[in-house]
Amino acid sequence: MFIEWPAPLPDGGTSMELAISTARKDAPDLLVIPPLFDEANRMRAQLVLLMRTLQDLGISSVMPDLPGINESLQPQDAQTLSAWRAAAGSAAKHFGVRHALFTRSACSLDTGVVPAIYYAPSDPAKLLRAMARAQSLAEKEAGNHRTPSQIIEKACSDGATLAGWKIGAAMARELVEGTVDGNVTARILTHDDIGGRPLWLSNEGGVDEKQAIALAALIAEEARLP
Repeated sequence: MFIEWPAPLPDGGTSMELAISTARKDAPDLLVIPPLFDEANRMRAQLVLLMRTLQDLGISSVMPDLPGINESLQPQDAQTLSAWRAAAGSAAKHFGVRHALFTRSACSLDTGVVPAIYYAPSDPAKLLRAMARAQSLAEKEAGNHRTPSQIIEKACSDGATLAGWKIGAAMARELVEGTVDGNVTARILTHDDIGGRPLWLSNEGGVDEKQAIALAALIAEEARLP
């Protein structure tokens, strides 16, 4: 089901955003934070399937939209990585979860509010470079020859649209410096633990039931849930 939650904004205000939840009455057990940008689009259906698979194991979960994502009315280019980090921590407190699952580049959003599980962690800087390469190729087809490095440099100074995403200068600078090394207590699950082709590498994403079952089992074991 869809519910609303109050997400903090970079200017100190709040925005009512949507979240998908499988919890019916009590607080959900697990917070699910999708990857950032394009990888979120490719992984969303799979993460919803994961949540349903976890529900079959007796584990409820919630996956919130961050400001500027999906149905959010907040402007994309006004968002920052640090603001999303604050929003992820706020969501953990608001929903009262016991554990959190951070996926891919979203692992950089963990602030240690609750015990965390990282699935295939990846530095945001790598994602930014991939988006810049995609933007460079798209511009080349239109006759504009800019290298990925030039695109990133411009984004860090003035903001830019990268692979369809409006990235503000502050966000671009934070992505360049973004790493996943803040929480040494987080449990790390690699995709080799799951098996199959990673869906974030697919142009259109999709779902893989075997991967969802494998990941759900590992999450239940790592988090000692239910």
